[in-house]
Amino acid sequence: MKNNSEDNILKITSPCDGSVIAELTVDNGQTLAYKINSAIQAQERWKNQPRLAREKLLIAFSEAINENKQNLTEIIVYDAGKTEKEAGVEVAGAADILKKTIENSALPEFGGMARCKERPPVGVVGLITSFNFPLAVAHWTIAPALLAGNAVIWKPSEKTPIVATAIKEIFDKIAGEFSDLLQILIGGRDIGSRLVSHEQVDIVSATGSVAMGQGIKSALAQKNNNKIPPILELGGNNGVIISDKITAEHLEFSVNSIMGSFLATSGQRCTNTRRLIVHKNIYDKVVSALKRNIENFIASGTIVNPLSGASNDYGYSVLIDEDSFGRFESAKKQAILESGEIFFGNRLRVSESSNVYFVEPALALMPKQSEIMYKETFAPLLFVTPYEKFSEAIDLVNAPENAGLVNGIYTQNKIEAEIFSRENQAGHTLINSPKGTGTPAFGMGFGGNKHSGEGEILNNADPLQAFTKAGKFNRIAVNSAVAMDL
Repeated sequence: MKNNSEDNILKITSPCDGSVIAELTVDNGQTLAYKINSAIQAQERWKNQPRLAREKLLIAFSEAINENKQNLTEIIVYDAGKTEKEAGVEVAGAADILKKTIENSALPEFGGMARCKERPPVGVVGLITSFNFPLAVAHWTIAPALLAGNAVIWKPSEKTPIVATAIKEIFDKIAGEFSDLLQILIGGRDIGSRLVSHEQVDIVSATGSVAMGQGIKSALAQKNNNKIPPILELGGNNGVIISDKITAEHLEFSVNSIMGSFLATSGQRCTNTRRLIVHKNIYDKVVSALKRNIENFIASGTIVNPLSGASNDYGYSVLIDEDSFGRFESAKKQAILESGEIFFGNRLRVSESSNVYFVEPALALMPKQSEIMYKETFAPLLFVTPYEKFSEAIDLVNAPENAGLVNGIYTQNKIEAEIFSRENQAGHTLINSPKGTGTPAFGMGFGGNKHSGEGEILNNADPLQAFTKAGKFNRIAVNSAVAMDL
C-alpha cells in the first residue's frame, strides 16, 4: 500500500505479487462531512421502517453477496493475500451473518406468536476494520447496526479497501432509496481519526491494534457526543497451557489443535495461539511433536501463491506487507537475544518478487517468558516455554496486558480446568478446544478484556443491544399463523 499525498491517491498493491491493483481517492474532511450528512438523512427515514422491511433489506443484501461470491472471493485473494478457500469461506460467512442476525435477534416463538424487542437506534455508527478479515468482521457490525435502524460509515483498512468498495456497489443496487445508509471512507489513520472525532458519529466499532484502541478512547474523551461506549476488538497475545495431566493421545490432540490456531491466516488473526506454556514433564514431547508437524507442513509444498488457487488446511499464505515481515524478523532476532532458540521461519519464494513476503512458520523455544513474549507479533511465530507449578502457568498465561482475548488449556484434570476457568483473565476461556484458540465465541458473543478490547460483538443473546439506546423496549408479538402478504 502506498499513499501519494500530492494527488490524494491511495495505490493498493497485492501482497500476492506486488502489483498495483487499484488507485482510490482518499477521503478528506469535506467528503467525510458529506457522507455523514447523507447517512443521517437516510437514517432518519430508515429508523421509521417496520422491522419486517429492515429484515427484508438484510435478506436481499445477503442473497446479493452470495450471488457475487466468486467475484468477492477473487477480490479478497488479490487484496488480502488469502487463499481462495479461506476467502470463499469469509464471503459466505459475511452473507450468513446478515441472516443469522435476524434469527438471533428474535425471541423464540411463544403461544403461536413470533416475538422480538425493539429499542431506539443510536443513529450513526462509525466502523473501522482491519486487513485480515476485510469483509466478515465488518458485517459483525453492519448487520446488527442496520437491523436496529442505524446508518454505518465504514472505513476499511487502507491495506485492503477494495472489497469494501465492491460491497458498497452491491448494497447500492439492492437498497434503493436507502443506499446512503452504508458509506465507505478511503484512507488511513487521518480519516479514521476524523471519523471517530466527528460529533455526528454516535458510536464507534473498531478492530485493530491496542495502540489504535487507545487513540480512539482518547479521541472520544474529547467529544461532546461520547455517552455510548465504543466496541473495540484489539487483538490478543493468546496463551495456552498444556498440562502434564493428559494421556499420550490427548497430547497429540492438543498439538494438532494448536497447529490450527497457530498457522491460521499465516498468523495474522487476533485469535492465533502465540504463547504455549508447557509442563516440564512433557515439554520435550510437545516440542518434538510441534517440530514434526511444522516440518511436515513446510515439506507438503502447500505454502504457495494464492493466485494459483491452491490452498491448505490452515489458510496459510502470504504476509500482508513489508511491515508485517519486518515484525516477524525483528521478533525472531529479539527472541535469540533473550536466550531463545529459533526453528524454521525462513523466507520463501523470494525469486518471484522482492516485495512479496512468504515465510515458513517459526518456533521459538524460550527458557522463560521474556520481554518479546509480551508483544503481539501478528505473524506465524509461536513461543514455547516450560513451567513447573500450575499456579506459575496461570500467572504466565495471564501476565501480558494484551492477553485478554482468548486463553486456553489442555488438561484431563477437572480441578485444573475449574481453577483455570476461574482465574483466566481473558474474555474467552477454552478447555480442550479442537481448534486451539481459534473460533472462541461458540454462540456466546465475542470480546476481550484488559488491553484486548472493550464491549462485545456477535452477541447472539441480544445482537442489537450495542446499537440501540437504553430506555423503553417496544415488545412486539406477531401471530405467525395469519398470512400478511397483502
